Amino acid sequence: MEFAKAMLRAARDMRMPHTGEAVKLRIGLHSGPVTSGMVGHRMPRFCLFGDTVNTASRMEGSCAPGSIHVSEATQQRLPSEPWRDRGLTAVKGKGEMRTYDWAGDVDAAFGEGQLQRVVGLYL
Repeated sequence: MEFAKAMLRAARDMRMPHTGEAVKLRIGLHSGPVTSGMVGHRMPRFCLFGDTVNTASRMEGSCAPGSIHVSEATQQRLPSEPWRDRGLTAVKGKGEMRTYDWAGDVDAAFGEGQLQRVVGLYL
């Protein structure tokens, strides 16, 4: 979640080269099991596979530009974050799921222990 917030902050300073408009990312998160592996011989890539990856992609595809959209599984793992309940959302291939939009301020000051967690992500 901290990385998603950092991405939103960084995107504000970027501009589209052909229009000059600010870049607005759409971020989707889901929590669950994944399988990983290397794919390709000539140009190998590390990839993640599974329903969790597909669901996160669906969260990204159905959120507003400049926001973070998460599944109920992710929201339950981050209870201290401010969330706006979107209610039941139709998710392709999944049916209806309860989803949430992050309702925090990307510029809010770091809480106690939060800065250490963020620094740990980048070291």
